[in-house]
Amino acid sequence: MGRTRAGAAIIAIGLLATACGQGGSTDGAADGSSTPTGGATATTDRDASGVTGRESGAGGTEVSTGDTAAGSTATTAATTTTTTSTTAAPETTTSATTGPPLTPAKEGDKGDAVLALQQRLADLGFGINNPDGSYGKKTAAAVKAFQMVAGLEQTGEADAATAAALGTYTYTGTVLHAGDEGPAVVELQNRLAGGPFDPGPADGKFGTKTIEAVWALSKLADLPVDDHWGPLDEKAWELLASNAIGQPTQTHTQRWVEVDVSEQLMKVYDPGAPAPVLISHISSGSGQHWENEEHSGNSITPKGNFSIYKRISGWRESSLDIGRLYNPLYFTGGIALHGALSVPLYPASHGCIRVPMHIADYLPGELPNGTPVDVLA
Repeated sequence: MGRTRAGAAIIAIGLLATACGQGGSTDGAADGSSTPTGGATATTDRDASGVTGRESGAGGTEVSTGDTAAGSTATTAATTTTTTSTTAAPETTTSATTGPPLTPAKEGDKGDAVLALQQRLADLGFGINNPDGSYGKKTAAAVKAFQMVAGLEQTGEADAATAAALGTYTYTGTVLHAGDEGPAVVELQNRLAGGPFDPGPADGKFGTKTIEAVWALSKLADLPVDDHWGPLDEKAWELLASNAIGQPTQTHTQRWVEVDVSEQLMKVYDPGAPAPVLISHISSGSGQHWENEEHSGNSITPKGNFSIYKRISGWRESSLDIGRLYNPLYFTGGIALHGALSVPLYPASHGCIRVPMHIADYLPGELPNGTPVDVLA
């Protein structure tokens, strides 16, 4: 799918309240600012998947992030020529440990034995950002992910069999972490872009856009989500390449959008295409009650079959005073697909579908009014 290959990308600016209208509210309809064309004109490029991307976004610069939960994405700068590739990144080999055998441990344990386990998991790309010698929930999740790849019972406890397997496991492939830079990251970005995800420009920086693309792949495969690339991600990639995942639940005679609330994913399909043309990380309604001085409601994303009926170009202040929406595409009442400065891994909106800013920048040009939007529970 066509993604903008712009230069700079993201600045992490915290959890800005970006939200949308609820229930019967027609957020933005009263101000007369809706347009039928979906945003300002911009120079475009088109990649091998046949979808046009936009040149410029809402502004910002990119920083690489480590253990980030909220993708804060705003893109700007000139378009660059892009080459997408489905080849793997240069391989490296992570061999068996050469030191003392790893010691079994479980959640709640602390000390050097846990630190050694965590470091080994981190070396293999299994979700440990900062080894600290404390066996908490993140370590248990990383152990469970390793057990999945190694064909062991998935308990999250590093028992004797798991510790032994972890110590002798050899992985020939790319292991990358958030914040990494270099040619291997460029190769991964090109690979994801042909996948079809949108990791942002192939700039060699494992920053927020690339992290969000990796999240999307992991969620699609129903695998543990983290900020790394390693054996578990290769497993997800194999599932996608074999068409074992990513199939639509229903079909249409025109391009359509499928929003899976349980997966927190948006998928765009073309009729007759064997796979989605775009898969994106999203954040939907939190399910929580909200209220302010003049309004109140429940943060629920409605399920069902809808279609885009209205759009607003650029930033829109919610008529319910609950936040800002970028390039909103309304598909029922005041509920829209829109860009947001915070797109965390959990449902966080007031009911709308938040998408990363660099994707929201070109999405209106790809989804005209009348585009079906199927929202799944």
